Amino acid sequence: MPYTSKQIFYGIIFAMVSPLFAQTYDLPIIFVDTKQKCLDNSLLDKIPATMRVLDGPTNNVADSAKGALYDIGIKVRGQSSAMFPKPGYSVEIRDEKGEGMDVSMFGLPPADDWVFHGPYVDKSMLRNALAYWLFRQAGRYAPRTKHFDLYINGVYRGVYVMVEKIKRGKYRVNVSKLKEDDIAGDSLTGGYIWAFDKTGTNTGGAGDQKTGGIEAEGFNTSDGLNVILHYPKKDKIQPQQEEYLKKYLNDLEALFKNGKNGDGYEKYVDLGSALDYVLHQEVTNNGDSYWCSFFLHKPKNKTNKEGVYTEGKVTLGPPWDFNLAMSNGGMMFGGSGNSWQIESSSKAPQQGNGGQWGGGGFGFGMSSLKAPNWLVQMWKRSDYQSELKKRWAELRSGVWHTKVMDAYLDSMKTYLKNAADRNFKRWPNLGQNSGQGDTDPQPMKYCNGNGSSGMKMGMGGNNANTWDGEVEHLRKKMKERMQWMDQQLGFKEPSAPVVTGPVDTELHWPHWEKDTAKVDPPLAFQDDFSRLSPANFFTVNGNNIEIQTSLGGTFALIDLNGTVLFKTRIKQGFTTLKMPRKAMNKHWIATLNGKMLNR
Repeated sequence: MPYTSKQIFYGIIFAMVSPLFAQTYDLPIIFVDTKQKCLDNSLLDKIPATMRVLDGPTNNVADSAKGALYDIGIKVRGQSSAMFPKPGYSVEIRDEKGEGMDVSMFGLPPADDWVFHGPYVDKSMLRNALAYWLFRQAGRYAPRTKHFDLYINGVYRGVYVMVEKIKRGKYRVNVSKLKEDDIAGDSLTGGYIWAFDKTGTNTGGAGDQKTGGIEAEGFNTSDGLNVILHYPKKDKIQPQQEEYLKKYLNDLEALFKNGKNGDGYEKYVDLGSALDYVLHQEVTNNGDSYWCSFFLHKPKNKTNKEGVYTEGKVTLGPPWDFNLAMSNGGMMFGGSGNSWQIESSSKAPQQGNGGQWGGGGFGFGMSSLKAPNWLVQMWKRSDYQSELKKRWAELRSGVWHTKVMDAYLDSMKTYLKNAADRNFKRWPNLGQNSGQGDTDPQPMKYCNGNGSSGMKMGMGGNNANTWDGEVEHLRKKMKERMQWMDQQLGFKEPSAPVVTGPVDTELHWPHWEKDTAKVDPPLAFQDDFSRLSPANFFTVNGNNIEIQTSLGGTFALIDLNGTVLFKTRIKQGFTTLKMPRKAMNKHWIATLNGKMLNR
């Protein structure tokens, strides 16, 4: 009697990993079966497969058949990273009809689309996780992550990182749904998510015009920037909606043309997000910053029940793609470790189709890849710089304090120690330059070749002989970058953090099962999705502080040295307080129950 595909699959697992059957893993394990089809970077479309997930406190390969079973579509993802021997994958959970099905993975809010990030040139295996954590510490949404061990067709693929894909959703980029008939009035003004990026991003083309170019994925602005539409996609967006977004961005760009200095930009750009996003790209020293993998979104204009009008503005973020950041890839376009990425990125190719990527001679026809001129010009304005310095001082005094980052890295070192040992036995690339075209010691099953892909090109910036050495290099470089930015922005870090986390812990691990976003009475600003924490924030209006919270508790103003200037109890809902005399003309952090409350 012939064997079933399931019997073949688990037979392969036993043959390949039987020496590991007695080993208990301290991470979740995912087993993917591609039904004897090759899974490599030549595929533009996801192939059908199955996936089993073990997510106990400890897990064993011998228990693979006990894992939760899902039908999935899977393909290699990424641009340059698609040519690593340990690439990342895009995964869609599918129902019996082959359509996307929302599922909670590792306790994260349910969704159908997930990214399996394969840290290969990032040998700390922490850069993406740390970068997203830092942005959430600032009180804004960034993809949540979870490390796990991956097997594909019975072959151990090493430690991967489950990452939430950037898409519209209540627990991801929380902009309103844009319907087909939203073609006029306020309904037309928001619900957009896009990226300034390479063409081919959505299909793995990495600038390959064979995928249809910008016309197939979005449009160009008047400054020539590629707008890659992520929500709605190009084939779903209505002509009126695309024209509205295009005009909005062109109008923003026009504020800095023909001798204009950008006055009025704050009517188009959410300033808080423009501060946090830029500071985040700079502190992570991200060589890809501003010119690719640059996601933005725009909420709708709205008038709430109280008659308060909120204007949906261009909102920067969420951040994306940091495997070559944090001194693991260097500055682009002639920059150095001690310079601003936003100034280096503005040196990108400006005209024509013969642009060179990073000055390295890799001609991809990427003349549209450059930092947005409106953001570069905002950076040069004294009013923007003043607000940037204030925000840097707030973050570095609290949630981005060195000791807060140390605690995070220490906890991840403890958590991943055994997993790192497993990973680098599988991928023995410590102490050596690694990148595209490297050979896979255990090539993918059902694919030809030895696992190498394309010309050999090393990437990444450090080659410590141990995983601990890679993590400590990351820590050292992050601290050096923070200290350099302190000097540039005129700030001195206090000896201890004023606050250690954002008020809304839901940004990290939301209790989505309880749907805590529903509150009674409804919040006045609940639909203001320019904020990533619409239920908890404050604004300064003249001499008043207006506080909106779903929690209630102790509200306090604390200066950057940790001195409490003012403290009071507030209730859930909307509260207006007169600015305390001690807090006037001083720089302070607003806290609720000891956590940072965002503007």
